[in-house]
Amino acid sequence: MILGTMLRRVSVIGICLVAATAGAVTKDSSQKGALPLTTKSAQVRRMLDEVWRLNLDEVQTEAADEVLRKALKIDPDFAFGHVLLSQCSLDPGEQVREQQKAFATRTHASPAERLVIEWFQNAADHKLIPAITDMNEVLRRYPHDRWVVFLANWWLTQQTQYERAVAVFERSGITDSPGLMNNTAYTYAYMRQFDRAFALMEKYVAALPQDPNPQDSYAEILRMAGHFEQAIRHYRAALAIDPQFYSSQFGIADTYSLMGDQVRAREEYRAAFEKFPSVPELHRVQWQTREATTFVREGNYPAADRAFQVIADEAHVKSMSQVEADIYRQMAMYQSDPKEAMRLLGKAETAARHRRNAMPSAIHQEIAQILRARVEAALRAGDVKAASAALKHLVELAQTSNDKISESAYHGAAGADLFAEGKYNEAMSHLEEDINNPLSLKLLVAAYEKVGYGTEAKRVSETLANLNDPTLEQAMVVPALRKCYEDPNCAGSFKNASLKK
Repeated sequence: MILGTMLRRVSVIGICLVAATAGAVTKDSSQKGALPLTTKSAQVRRMLDEVWRLNLDEVQTEAADEVLRKALKIDPDFAFGHVLLSQCSLDPGEQVREQQKAFATRTHASPAERLVIEWFQNAADHKLIPAITDMNEVLRRYPHDRWVVFLANWWLTQQTQYERAVAVFERSGITDSPGLMNNTAYTYAYMRQFDRAFALMEKYVAALPQDPNPQDSYAEILRMAGHFEQAIRHYRAALAIDPQFYSSQFGIADTYSLMGDQVRAREEYRAAFEKFPSVPELHRVQWQTREATTFVREGNYPAADRAFQVIADEAHVKSMSQVEADIYRQMAMYQSDPKEAMRLLGKAETAARHRRNAMPSAIHQEIAQILRARVEAALRAGDVKAASAALKHLVELAQTSNDKISESAYHGAAGADLFAEGKYNEAMSHLEEDINNPLSLKLLVAAYEKVGYGTEAKRVSETLANLNDPTLEQAMVVPALRKCYEDPNCAGSFKNASLKK
C-alpha cells in the first residue's frame, strides 16, 4: 500500500515524509547534503526516525501519526513537524489545522525548512507555480537527500507528473531505500512500465521480508497489470505476516471486483469492515465507494444510488465537504437521466462551496471535475448551451490553476464537446491530454476510428482493455468493452485489441 494512491484523483490524502533524521541535526546544520531540521529536542529527532520507519517503510500510518503528535507536544514550535503531520494525517480537519500551524510557526524553522513549508502552503492554496518553484529550489540544494527526493517524487506523483517524479528518483542515485523503492514502483506502474515496477517490488520484498506492506504493494501492482490470481496470493501473504494489515483484506475485495465477481467482492468488503471497524475515515470512505461501485459494474443503479447516498450522508454529518462533493459527482456520472445527473451535480457544488475540513487545492480540483461532469451530462441531454457554459467556466478555472488534474478535466470536457460537434481531429488533440481517464480513452478510440487512424485506435484500445484501477470511471467503461470479446456482433478496434492475462 502507498498512501499517495488513496483517492489520488482529488489529492485529499498525503503521506508522511521526514526531511533528515540521521544524526543530531540542529538549526542551520552544515551536514553535507542533508536538509537541516530545527527542533529544541534530541528526543524529537529520535522520534522522527520512528515516524520514518513506521510510515514510509512499514506504512503503519496511524502509529506514525501518533508518534508525530507526541513529538509536537514536546516541541510545539517544530514547524516542520506540523507540515509532516498535515501530510501524514488521515483526518481532513487535522490536515488543514496542521498546515496552518506549520505556516504560523515557520519563523522557528531553518531557511531550508521554510522552503518546504512554503512549498506545501502554496500547494494547499493552489498556487502551483510558486509551489513548483519552491520544490525546484529544495531539489537544487539537496538533490541527493533521500527524504527530499521522496518528498518531490511523492508530490509530483500526486500531480500526475509521473515522468518527472521518476526522474527525480533516478537522478538521486539512491538505491537502498525501501520506502523510495515502494513509491517509485507505483509511479512506474502508473506509467504502465510494469517490468520496472516488478523489479523494484522484488527488491522491496527482499529488503523487508517480515513486513506485510511489501507483499501488499506487490499485490496492488500485480492487480494493476491484470495478474489477479497472483495479486490475491500476495495479499494473503501480507495477511499471513500480519492479520491486522487491513489494506490487504480490502485489496482482496477490490481484486474480485475487477475480476468481475461482484457478489464475492461485496462479501469480502463486508468481512473487512466487520473485522476492521476502526479503519481511518478516509480509507473507510475509499473502500465504501469501491463497494458501492460494484453495483455500477453490475448495472444495478438503484442499489448503487442507495450505497453512494449513505456515504454522502455520513460525509455531510462529519463535515467532510470534499468527500461529500466527490460522492455526489460520482453518482451523477452513471445516471441515465441527464436531469438527475444535473441535480446531483448541484448537490456536489453546494457541498464543495462549504469547504469544511478540506484543503483549497482539493476543493479547486473537485470543482474542476464537477464542471467536467456537467459538460458531459449536458452533452448527453443535447443541451449545447449548458455544455458551453460549464466548459467556459472550466476553461477559466484551468487557466488559473496550473495543476495537472484541473487541466486534465478541461481537456476531457473539451474533447467530449468537440467530439459531439463532429470535430474529431480537434477532439483528439484534447483527449490525448487526458490519457489516464477511461472516459477520454473511449472517446479517443472512437475519434481515431472516425478519421481512419486504425493503428492508433488499436493501440489505445489495448491500453483501455488492460486498465485495472478500481475506480468508477473504469467501472463505467472497461467491463462493457471487455464483453466485446464475447459478442460476435461487436466491431471496431476494441474487438481486435489484446487483453493481457
